[in-house]
Order: sequence, then C-alpha cells, then structure tokens
Amino acid sequence: MVPRYLTAALGKSAMPERSPAQQTWANSARWRAIGRAAIRAWHAKRASLSCCGAKAKSTGQPCRNLPLPGRTRCKFHGGATPRGDGPLGWHTPAFPGGIPTGKPRSDAYKRRRKRDQVACREAMTPDERARHEAWQVAHEPGSAAKRQRRRKARAAGALIQRLLQPDERPKATPARREPTAGADGAPELRGGVFD
Repeated sequence: MVPRYLTAALGKSAMPERSPAQQTWANSARWRAIGRAAIRAWHAKRASLSCCGAKAKSTGQPCRNLPLPGRTRCKFHGGATPRGDGPLGWHTPAFPGGIPTGKPRSDAYKRRRKRDQVACREAMTPDERARHEAWQVAHEPGSAAKRQRRRKARAAGALIQRLLQPDERPKATPARREPTAGADGAPELRGGVFD
C-alpha cells in the first residue's frame, strides 16, 4: 500500500480501489439506510451520555465533548491524564512494602489517637466529664473554623432580616432651614441637621 503523503503527491486516491460489487453495494439505498440507522442510534445514545462540562476559556460555556471511558473529563480537559489505582492517586511514590493504608495519615495513627482520647475521657473527674458532655451537646460537630463560619452566616442572615423588616418608628422630619445673613452678607443656612 502506498503511504498517504505519496498518494496525494502523485494525485492518486488514498482509498484502496474497490471491486465493482463493492462499488455497487456502497452506492445502494440499503447501504445508506444502514448508515443512517447507525448514525441515528449513535445520536440517540449520545444525548443520554454525560458531557465533559469543563468551562471553556474561549467562550465560558461548558465543554460538550464526551468524557473518556471511566473518566469525567474529555481528552482536552485532563481526561487523558494518567492516574494511579492506589489510595493516593497519581504521583504515588513507590514504597518497598507497597502503598501505606489511609490517605494522609495511617490507620495506626488513627487508632493511637482514638486510644488517647478514650484514655483522656477515662481520666476525667465526674465534674469534668459532665462539662465535657454538655460542651459536646452544645457544639455542632466539625472544626472551630466551620462553626465560626456558620455563626457569621446566621448573624448576617439575622441582620438582613432586621433590615428588611418595615420600620415601625415614626420618621423624624428634618428641621426647616432658615436663611440668615453671614459675615460677608451672603445668605447662610442655619438650623439644619448638621448644625
């Protein structure tokens, strides 16, 4: 077979020559119907498939390409990036005994921490234990920063609700300003709000 770059240079078709039977079949109505049915089936299937969804820099619209098999992004938006099968993912260092369990912390660390917490609770006096249990009931689980964000969000919501409430106090009418003569004889406003 002649390479494509040579066929283009020589002016020959890049497609291999077909026999008269193949030519007749390729031009038949049945062949076109099979092709149309395959394309329609593909378009119906494609409409139900998920899209890449990455934001395109040029248009700002979500990418509509199909993601690569087993991935959530297309080949243009990181779908072809190699990834590891271990718990740490890509860039997993090769350890002689295999990949350690757990993500950033090992299971042994978690067991040791749990054991220390239990020992700390057992060492508490009844008064300390009651205060600790009351604190646990009063505080939502999570980090202190997360609780602080929730408190700020609640305070902001309360402020917005207070601002949106109709004001029931009578509105004060500004004092009438009386023009008076200044030192240079020009009229000067007195009796205003800021006087």
